[in-house]
Amino acid sequence: MSYPLETRLFRGKTVLSMIGPPLEDGGLAVRGGEILDVGPWTQLMAEYSGAFAEDLGEVIIMPGLMNAHCHLDYTMMRGALFGEGSFSAWIQRLNAMRRSLDQRDYLDSIDAGLRELKKWGCTTVFNIESFPELLPFLPESKVRVWWFLEVMDIRSRMQSAEALAGAIHFFEKVGEGGEGFGISPHAPYTVSSDLYKLTALFAEKYRIPLCTHLAESKEETDMFVRGEGELHQFLHSIGRLMDDCTGKTPVQMLLASPLLPKGSILVHMNHLDEEDRDLLRRSAGSYPVVHCPRTHAFFNREPFDLKFFQDSSIPLLLGTDSLASNQDLNMFSEMRAMADSFPSLDPRDLMLMATRNPAAAIGRSGRLGELSPGANADFIVLEDQKGEGDPYERALANTRPPRVWISGHHEEI
Repeated sequence: MSYPLETRLFRGKTVLSMIGPPLEDGGLAVRGGEILDVGPWTQLMAEYSGAFAEDLGEVIIMPGLMNAHCHLDYTMMRGALFGEGSFSAWIQRLNAMRRSLDQRDYLDSIDAGLRELKKWGCTTVFNIESFPELLPFLPESKVRVWWFLEVMDIRSRMQSAEALAGAIHFFEKVGEGGEGFGISPHAPYTVSSDLYKLTALFAEKYRIPLCTHLAESKEETDMFVRGEGELHQFLHSIGRLMDDCTGKTPVQMLLASPLLPKGSILVHMNHLDEEDRDLLRRSAGSYPVVHCPRTHAFFNREPFDLKFFQDSSIPLLLGTDSLASNQDLNMFSEMRAMADSFPSLDPRDLMLMATRNPAAAIGRSGRLGELSPGANADFIVLEDQKGEGDPYERALANTRPPRVWISGHHEEI
């Protein structure tokens, strides 16, 4: 059978589809922006005899990476902050820097961040957008971005509906199921229970994903459980009502009520007690969790409880967080940091945290994070620097910018 010339074939030494075993001497058939087929090269050449064929060499072909948590607004803060001292002191340093920047600074920061993500093979990012007013002016990028509009009502607990007003106005224009958008109530220490309830209703109405920072630091737990600590003092000093610091952990406040809809993405989850763990076990699979390994190290936090999440069948995703707490937006470095912290972690399971798991978290299984018929043709090509051994380990060892295709189009870096 002859296929039209817009059908293209790409061959590599190894294909990591992330849905089946590694394929040696394999390739992809692509038409337009979608994958038609994945299989052995000789089979593809015979099946798609009229297609343009390109042998990419002795390389590894794999899905474009997905960064499940990022703050592109702060790309310009690389190296400007340090992680020593209290978490609340770091927040205050961050806020001081924010006040010195204008709209142009933030737009330039987002643009630089998107270019850096693409350089290192990230084709999709979940970005927390702290300034929804920037949305009409965002730079063009082929990288797929889920813009999670951040909301909070920290100072003297403004009317919660006020905090959502800008997002509501935006989504009324976009319409239900707006591709590439989400909502992000920041964290329990900056968001009231009323606002959490409203954002849950909002996410359900517009059929968009929701994510929130949760159980990030010990100071957060001290604030809510014991009504003390530096975070408690700082937030009280700027006018936050502290009447919700009644002995429950942040996890219990949000999940026991519940204030979060099933499927909400929980970012960090570093400090858990046994009741927190019981709540999470009972809702296993309902709340994907994002871990940011190098930000975790930046703050010198206690080891992440990987075994608990694995044993509880809780989906794990990886993110870089922001350059206010990280050195770059390289997801390969993030995966290697995770591997260094957990040497027994299976390399394929680790790569799922940056491919298929994030896709599932936003309802895009079968479209993103994998190489399969019907998926978006977002893939990257790595020089096979090791050349032998476990193909997932070989891919993780990559230290060079890969070649990048998004929607079947080769991107210049």
